Amino acid sequence: MTVAGRRAAGRGRQAQATLEFALVFGLFLLMLMAILDSWFWVVETDAAVSAVEQGVGVALAAYGSPLSTTTAVRAVYAEVAPALRPAMPGTAVEDWYATIWRSRIPSSRCPTATEVADHEGVGHVIVCATDDGSGHVIVSVTGYASSMVPPALGIFNWRGGGLPVAEEAAVDAGTY
Repeated sequence: MTVAGRRAAGRGRQAQATLEFALVFGLFLLMLMAILDSWFWVVETDAAVSAVEQGVGVALAAYGSPLSTTTAVRAVYAEVAPALRPAMPGTAVEDWYATIWRSRIPSSRCPTATEVADHEGVGHVIVCATDDGSGHVIVSVTGYASSMVPPALGIFNWRGGGLPVAEEAAVDAGTY
């Protein structure tokens, strides 16, 4: 083999190695983002569970307080939102009572994650607390939090770039 032939063969192997590295590195980055996204989803879900538990306590405490000047279910958002915001970066945590489209949903129930995504889009989570009229307090945190993985690539991206968050708790105000 001539010198020119050996150089051409060396350049071919180098180009093949560069191409293989680019393919493997791209897959590695995609897997890393999916792992981080899964971890964020676990952290966000844990924060939502804690917020719902705290919200039920706040609503019931306001029911039993003669000094309470606000409706008990409206006091939940002010207590719960500061705990949710740091756990959900890039996601707007909104009050159910401040949303314009609230009139389309019966006041005896909170919206579903799909309803929140349909009206507000991905990256919005609604804090909702309702009184069903029979002494039950229902608190929910629902919506789709922002995601790092591009739409349709992650295992949790059912709404194109969002991680579903749907936590709810109900308690009988008479037994608290």
